[in-house]
Amino acid sequence: MQNNIHTLLDPLHLDDLNNPLHPSVYVEHESYNFLILRFPIADENDQISAFSQGIVITDEKIFLYEREKIFIPLESDWESLHKILDKYIDQSLDLVNSLREQILGIEETLLHKTFKKTFLHNWFRIRKELVAMNRILIRTNLIYEQFFQKNEKYFTPYIHSFHDLFEHLSRSQRYVDHDIEKLNTLYNFYSARNNDRMNESIYLLTLLSAFSLPPIFLVGYFGMNTGSMPFTQTGGTMTVTWLLVWISMILFMFFLFKRYKN
Repeated sequence: MQNNIHTLLDPLHLDDLNNPLHPSVYVEHESYNFLILRFPIADENDQISAFSQGIVITDEKIFLYEREKIFIPLESDWESLHKILDKYIDQSLDLVNSLREQILGIEETLLHKTFKKTFLHNWFRIRKELVAMNRILIRTNLIYEQFFQKNEKYFTPYIHSFHDLFEHLSRSQRYVDHDIEKLNTLYNFYSARNNDRMNESIYLLTLLSAFSLPPIFLVGYFGMNTGSMPFTQTGGTMTVTWLLVWISMILFMFFLFKRYKN
């Protein structure tokens, strides 16, 4: 059986099956059909990577392709194929759900006003992983839909099961799209909160500058070496000092009233 399938396959198709980075594709040949579906997975370092599973469908048998040009015949054909695809699609959905949980954690920190220095690092990491998954799932969805439409007459007893796989795969891709939009919204909210904090700091610096102007003016005015200026006679310093104190108090009350009014 192994030798037969090797001689049956076109060498170019065999190279495609043996390529671990090959994107999802479905090809109909006169003697067979072959399917490659690419799924997002988590590697040993919990980083997003991809896995391509090759499948060859002949009139007599369905073969699962393993690396090193090994073909494994499936005992129950379509039923076995459903179980294998169901395992990979469930793993992809679990991976999407784990990223959604991390996004919820980021959202909670923002809603409770607990800014963390790791926000941007986590935001970029999760968004990068979601974009990579989205790129994989979009094509996998299209190819699986094509495979489903071309072969539904052959797996009629399991048509609902294969349709469920398509629904789970589509749901994973919809979740990823939604999560990317949610991350963008969280980033906008984070930027707005940072801008508010910066504006508040600038406002306080402006107040400090305003209150420091009277003493600076006082020192500069009476530090000039001239006796013809107003209030430079005896008692003039005290008059100007009290005048500046009252002006400062009025300005302080004005800013305080304006702040609480807003």
